[in-house]
Amino acid sequence: MNYKANNLFVGLLLLLLSTNCGSISNKKTVTQKSKQPNVLVIMCDQLNYKALSCYGGPVPTPNIDRIAKEGVKFNRAYSATPFCSPSRASIVTGLYPHQHGVVHNLGSKQEDGININDETTGKLLNQEGYATHQYGKWHVESDSLNYLPYYKDQYDYAYQYKQEMADRQITVRKEDGQDWMNFYNQFWPVEVSESMVDKRDHLENVWKDVKHRDFVIKMGRLRLKPEDWIDDILANRTVASIKNATAQDKPFMITTSFIWPHDPNFVPDPYYGLFNPDSLQMPLTKLPETKFDKSWSRRMVKGYGDEGLREFLRIYYGAVKYLDDRVGRILGELEAQGVLDETLIIFTADHGDMMGEHGMVWKVNESFYDDIAAIPFMIRYPKLIKPGVSDIPVSLVDIKPTILSFTDTEYKEDVAGIDIIPFLTGEKDKSLAPKYSFCERIKPHPKGGREVLETAKGAFMVRGEQYKLVMYPDGDSFFYDLKNDPGESKNIINDSKFNKQILELENALQNWLDETGWKGAKVNYMYRTVS
Repeated sequence: MNYKANNLFVGLLLLLLSTNCGSISNKKTVTQKSKQPNVLVIMCDQLNYKALSCYGGPVPTPNIDRIAKEGVKFNRAYSATPFCSPSRASIVTGLYPHQHGVVHNLGSKQEDGININDETTGKLLNQEGYATHQYGKWHVESDSLNYLPYYKDQYDYAYQYKQEMADRQITVRKEDGQDWMNFYNQFWPVEVSESMVDKRDHLENVWKDVKHRDFVIKMGRLRLKPEDWIDDILANRTVASIKNATAQDKPFMITTSFIWPHDPNFVPDPYYGLFNPDSLQMPLTKLPETKFDKSWSRRMVKGYGDEGLREFLRIYYGAVKYLDDRVGRILGELEAQGVLDETLIIFTADHGDMMGEHGMVWKVNESFYDDIAAIPFMIRYPKLIKPGVSDIPVSLVDIKPTILSFTDTEYKEDVAGIDIIPFLTGEKDKSLAPKYSFCERIKPHPKGGREVLETAKGAFMVRGEQYKLVMYPDGDSFFYDLKNDPGESKNIINDSKFNKQILELENALQNWLDETGWKGAKVNYMYRTVS
């Protein structure tokens, strides 16, 4: 029985029970039961899964935890790439970056993004009669097309929010003798901690060649109300669309794409004061690889030291808590409208944040550590999926085929991802699920196009149940035993007793590249030969 038929059966059964027993009184709920299910994708930007309490993290996140507890939480979920634009393009297309061609962040080295011809999840569901909405960070727009017609009320940081804040005079720097962070020519009022003020002259000198040094030097308490930040507006818009669609008895697909905990690294009260920086546990991995010494991720930590790292973490954790409260508001509205259990909810992130591990923060480095390559991933739909925890590998490329199969929506273009729900319902045995996870970093087209040239070089990560292999085009390789070294602190690539395991992952990587149509430069393997 497919999902649509299952929904219809359950709806008719509930209607019969309400007629004979009087146990169902909400007619709106009964009507919704027999319809196409709703879809809600909640995603955060640069969220390290290790921050969430449901993954054992330090931030109490009861609302996100609720999705995990009442759904399935995945322990082996990975981004398609630890970059914003490429990973977001993978979410909507079901393809890896080297397939869809958006391999770098839009607006820098990448010019061509997702356009009207791409077969995206939102486009297909809109054609099926869904009310489709995209709120928050989009970041895959082509220069010639800021919006797509199937997102008629799109609300984005780069356009509407910036203009709205400027119109309200919020981001206009005032001569008040206080600090204002210059965030891409928006000026945000912040209060910088004493420890960071004391480092100001030193950091100004250390980072004098860095255009956006304000992002770090002026991190602190945002001197605004919590509702002035975009993520609160995104939650409000999501709530309004849920109300509107339910009132019209129309199925919806909403993607709520929060900005935080991505920079800018500030957060308003009361969230700024929730975590005492002096009591925070510092990162455990203290053996940084020299390969990343020149990265901005490491330069930040080296520059501001332990005091600065503690300040960064208190802000990062506060932003995560802020988001959890907004997730709670959205879940509450679904419940109030009687459609919580009629809505497929997926919670995830585009990639992670180093969060101090390996002597780094942010994502501005070339590594594939789990801190930035792995992601939180959970899915909730209690009518079909029993609560639990899953260790099957999942990826952002799985979101499109999962949603479209769930809604019984046809798609013509091939995808690299799979429908993960049958593995959760028992329809498919878990032994048939993918055995490996993949992540990549691809050099962009010299003119910003989406074509991956034969000369394009790629860095690749492949992970099996226990081991992870990372290979760079310059010949550097890293191999980790995640069972005995979950912090990835010891590179054992040169330990001969692991030759067999390394070869297995090399073969898995090449098979995946062949299957997904890799057209770029050949990978320089250690043990495997490629003709």
